Amino acid sequence: MSTSSSFEERFGSHRLRFEAPDEVCTVLDGPLTVEEAEGIIGRIYELGRKHGPLLSRLDVSRYQTSGDRVRQVFLRGGGDLIPVRAGAIFGASFPIRIAMSMVLTAGAHILPSRFSFPVTFTPTEAEARAWLASHRPANSVRGSALLPTGT
Repeated sequence: MSTSSSFEERFGSHRLRFEAPDEVCTVLDGPLTVEEAEGIIGRIYELGRKHGPLLSRLDVSRYQTSGDRVRQVFLRGGGDLIPVRAGAIFGASFPIRIAMSMVLTAGAHILPSRFSFPVTFTPTEAEARAWLASHRPANSVRGSALLPTGT
């Protein structure tokens, strides 16, 4: 684990970037394996334990569906309340948006106490950032200028 305030980690072809004080951006590039999904989810739980509830951006512009086993990893999560205050998914094609909406809806119905945060879909990262900024606590302070994910 990096000790710097902001850092990026790789999980196969996918990336997870933490931006202090409370934002995480996950970039999914291609299909996910179960191991990659478990690694990403585990890391998000670790960051939530360390930094409190997170604002989460998810770049799915290059994501490819990954199957039922990977969906189960995301539904199962870490077994606790998902440490996300709000989530914004950007770059989703219509089929990916439908599939992710179904997973989010299922999670909210099956495990409502763990999927209690608002989520939106936006076309661009800039719109995702703006939406998440409206969900940032008033006493939270942002650090330096942030870099886009490259999409």
